[in-house]
Amino acid sequence: MIHNGTQAQNRWNEVLTPEGQPHPTYVQVLQSLERITDLRELEERLEATLRELGITFELPLDGRRNSWFCDLLPQMFSAEEWDLIVRGFQQRIRAFELFLADIYGERQILKDGLIPIPVVLGSPNYQRSAIGLRPANGHFLHLSGLCILRDSSGHLAIKHHYFSHPSGISYMIQNRRLLARVLPELFDCAQVESIADVPTEILLSLKSVSPRTDGSAVLLTPGISSAVYSEHAFLARRMGIPLVEGGDLLVLDDCLFLRTVSGLDRIDVVYTRVADLWLDPLVFKKDSPHGIPGLVHCMRKGTVAVVNSIGSQIADDRSLLFVSSVIIRYYLAEMPILPVLQTYWLGDLDQREVVLEQPEQFRFRHLTGEKFLQCSADEKSCNDLRGELKRAPHLYVAQPVEDCAETVCIFNGKRSVRLQDHIVYGIREGDQFKVFPGALTRVSSQAEGRPESEHRGGGKDTWVLQEFSSQRSLQVLVRRPRTTMARVTSRVAEGFFWLGRYLERAMNVSRMIQVIETLEMEELNSAERKLYRPVWDRLLPPLEQPGKKGRRSMTSPIERHRLMLGVTSGSVISMVQRAVRNADRLRETISPEAWLVLADLRTSFQRVRFRETVPDSEARKITRRLAELAVSGIPQFFATAQFSMLADDGWRFGELGQFVERAVTTANAASSVAQSVVRRPRGGSIEIELSAFLRLLGCRDAYRRVYQNRAEPPYVLEFLWQNAQMPRSITFCLRRCAELLAASLPETSLSTQTALGFLEEFAKKVLRVDFYCFFSNSEEEEMLLVRKDELISHLDELVYETRKLNGVITDNFLSHQNVISRPEPTLF
Repeated sequence: MIHNGTQAQNRWNEVLTPEGQPHPTYVQVLQSLERITDLRELEERLEATLRELGITFELPLDGRRNSWFCDLLPQMFSAEEWDLIVRGFQQRIRAFELFLADIYGERQILKDGLIPIPVVLGSPNYQRSAIGLRPANGHFLHLSGLCILRDSSGHLAIKHHYFSHPSGISYMIQNRRLLARVLPELFDCAQVESIADVPTEILLSLKSVSPRTDGSAVLLTPGISSAVYSEHAFLARRMGIPLVEGGDLLVLDDCLFLRTVSGLDRIDVVYTRVADLWLDPLVFKKDSPHGIPGLVHCMRKGTVAVVNSIGSQIADDRSLLFVSSVIIRYYLAEMPILPVLQTYWLGDLDQREVVLEQPEQFRFRHLTGEKFLQCSADEKSCNDLRGELKRAPHLYVAQPVEDCAETVCIFNGKRSVRLQDHIVYGIREGDQFKVFPGALTRVSSQAEGRPESEHRGGGKDTWVLQEFSSQRSLQVLVRRPRTTMARVTSRVAEGFFWLGRYLERAMNVSRMIQVIETLEMEELNSAERKLYRPVWDRLLPPLEQPGKKGRRSMTSPIERHRLMLGVTSGSVISMVQRAVRNADRLRETISPEAWLVLADLRTSFQRVRFRETVPDSEARKITRRLAELAVSGIPQFFATAQFSMLADDGWRFGELGQFVERAVTTANAASSVAQSVVRRPRGGSIEIELSAFLRLLGCRDAYRRVYQNRAEPPYVLEFLWQNAQMPRSITFCLRRCAELLAASLPETSLSTQTALGFLEEFAKKVLRVDFYCFFSNSEEEEMLLVRKDELISHLDELVYETRKLNGVITDNFLSHQNVISRPEPTLF
């Protein structure tokens, strides 16, 4: 990039005057920060809070999970400045609303020759399928953004339109939360407009465009691969609507439905964060993995509203910036309130020749998105750039290199100069357009870097100052009819189910490793170790693919180290990673408190790597420490989630997965101990002491409270299979699964009846087994196995039925249902 001293001096500093003194709006805030002795400590607290809240931006190029940061010094706008921004934003929305209606209708502006036809009809964002398509409530734009900056004279100007797909709203809100948590006393310096109700206002706007009264809305996301997936999850969680992917929705009888664990639910409004070209594979890209086949058809039938409407994406084209003043004058007969940053469209030959004469003075941008091209001063670089641009000049615009203002940030406890711009957001309220009193101020991470998040930019909390201190007027509370709670999609339920299974499995294996380490180090001699070790591996929980056993063993310190940190599918770290991947897809439903526990557990495992050559002593130390973290951290997650999350179908399926995994683990372990009993010769010893076996499962003390006797095979088998009060027993797990399903799903559902019927019959089958009949007391008062084959046959059958639990749940509830759910009765 080319940034010489003259260019830097031409930039306006939004915090300091040319003489280095603070602008009047910043005097009190800067004085307050100067009184803080350790700003570096505050920065660290800010970073820790950012991780706690789960605010992330993933760079697609280098896979950095969290490149976002927030500065301690807020951006401030006076009431007078903000009024100018609001009026300029509203003017542009009015003009471009008319423009979109025109180009997808009569195209009068093109017929009058006021703007070049290729700018519109040649744009890849012009959707011919939107011609004749009536947008929601007759408006294309409902939720929009506008990027502004200050030019070298300090005047506000338009840098880019984000009218169709405004991104960054959650970051604007989260920046306020971050600063309010870490530095609440800073807000005493000024009267700041609140942005706390932004998600609610968006939700009310979505509901206002519903084709049905009090209809259902969803937020459509491309999925976890999106760099701003955390924003999608945050907005969905704050609005209380489902976050869905294309595969969660289907079209049936001209209507749009959401696949849930209870059947199909009608959807009326789709707030889409997916680009137009990927929305409907029947109309746009046929290979779209994010689309909903038939969505456009539903729009034509008027059964669903899409916000923002299909076709509105052309309003974001940078090629329209240089003709935006024409559009405003043509449709409104007004002069633009806010000017536009000088922009050249390279599809025009004259403009192209002007900028290509001195290409090092410009930044060449695609019509949409944040990618850009730029050359250095040498001739070869300029010629290469000219060649690249001439391949498809109509897809590029040129803007000056000085497209940002300067600001002051706090980095490493000191003031630093950075570059910034601002994105302002607004929502439609009927025929009016309301601008939210805040903005996403984007800040570069380096002195001459870029402020965009895609280029490692961060943000500032943005304050809109009130003209005077005033109390908010009290609003009359209007009682609204109670709406049915949004159902949980099959995808979300499946994510919770496997989250529960993987965490339970990780905890079980970690406990076994923990106990084995203690036994071998403190209680077993060398002969007993040799006797016990063949049994350890048989106790490991089975994997989903029994044929792929991998390298799983607990017989030596290095093997336990590998089982904890290895790359095999059955290692504890792989289970934790899979659990977190599922949790990532559930961010809109998992509470921040529960997420923090899970994120800390992931971080603890990520800090350590498996090493084949590690000494046994160090392997034991690392393994025991991580096992302790898993055994304590996973129950902490479940407890935190239980007390901080909505007890809806999603969380119930998480608990369901937990108890299914526990039942499978216990059944497998009980079968293993039975094998040890069968192998014992008459008068010989069992391969593994049963009290140690119970300790591995974490239920030795419970056994002693129940039986108050030494561990004998029939007692142990009865305890593990039939004790209804012991949380690890099969009977306990079956009853808990039945309770969760009954609480989650309609009893009249065929799927519910099938699953509950299986659980009831299986529970009866378990309780009918008399484990004492397989044994007899010898003269030495020793329990002898007299019916070996029958015992093994019964246990094999019970273990088989236990493993069928997973299939019963997934087949009936997690394989997307195509049965329309019945409406639930209301209280009023």
